[in-house]
Amino acid sequence: MALVPVGSDHSIAGIIHVQIVRDDAAADPQAAFSAQINAPNLGMQTLPLNNDSTLNFPVRSGAMTGTIHVEVDDFRTLPAGASPSAATAIACSIVFKLQEFFSITLGSVPVTAALK
Repeated sequence: MALVPVGSDHSIAGIIHVQIVRDDAAADPQAAFSAQINAPNLGMQTLPLNNDSTLNFPVRSGAMTGTIHVEVDDFRTLPAGASPSAATAIACSIVFKLQEFFSITLGSVPVTAALK
């Protein structure tokens, strides 16, 4: 399994870093891509890029604590409507939200990536 970076690193709120990677050995577009997420006091976490994929991790700043909720929205194969075997690329958004008593969107990463 060789993970190949796709595009450049993205920054969310200036402290969370996201790198999209592709597994060259995976043929299924829903298994080929993931996001490597690096945040303070978290280390590296991996979020598969497919529908219904989520990740939660705690954040703390002074006396304030909360949870960052990360979700993959609107995952689709390209060209539009292509079956996994006929797809040439994927597209989705990775959305980062701070959740405590309310939910606020910190930012998102739009993803479009070719399979090969």
